[in-house]
Amino acid sequence: MKKKSIFIISLLLFISTSNLDSSEKKNSTSLSNSYLPVNNGKTLVYESSFGESSTKYFQDGEFTISLSEGDDFKYKQTLMIKEDGVYSKVTYQYLKIFLFIKKEATVTYNKPLLRFPLPLLPGTEWKWEGEEYSDGETNKVKVSGKAFSKEFIMTKAGKLEAIKIETIIESGDEAKNIVTEWFTEGLGLIKAKVIIDGGGVMGLLRDVLGYGSLEFELAEIRSQ
Repeated sequence: MKKKSIFIISLLLFISTSNLDSSEKKNSTSLSNSYLPVNNGKTLVYESSFGESSTKYFQDGEFTISLSEGDDFKYKQTLMIKEDGVYSKVTYQYLKIFLFIKKEATVTYNKPLLRFPLPLLPGTEWKWEGEEYSDGETNKVKVSGKAFSKEFIMTKAGKLEAIKIETIIESGDEAKNIVTEWFTEGLGLIKAKVIIDGGGVMGLLRDVLGYGSLEFELAEIRSQ
């Protein structure tokens, strides 16, 4: 069976708000640009449970775009960077699981979802509740998350210092997933692990392909 991409992980990464004092707000933009470095001339290449994928960040007017692609997928996330966090505005996904199973969808929300709060500091905890809309369907989503201390992570691209984030995502389609991510300043997401428990697209992967968990890590940094 041909290997597939890990891009679906990105669909699960929805994080809520945090309060900032005036000095922290002054540093928000620089911190967000550090963890989502746009137009830096780099493409991040990952090895995963499903094979190789690549991600790059770029600016499109007022929005920051995170674009991930592989042989059988495309995932595009439109983000808004504000003083209190990085918000997910719209996501687009396309996935070919088998020759006869394909999924394409555009997802919007009743209110922008925070990708992560700013500043992104160890010990920060958050909760979020809202709704997502796709293909005429509405699902309620609950998220709880926490940021942990920075640590050094060994990847195929080298040893990198990263902040660790863990989120639990529950939705109305009986999906529940635990997502652990590591972000490095100046690069972006370098490693992630998802434990799948429930329905939705991730549940389809578990039931059809037999994956109870998914992992990926940075393998190479390429110049664009």
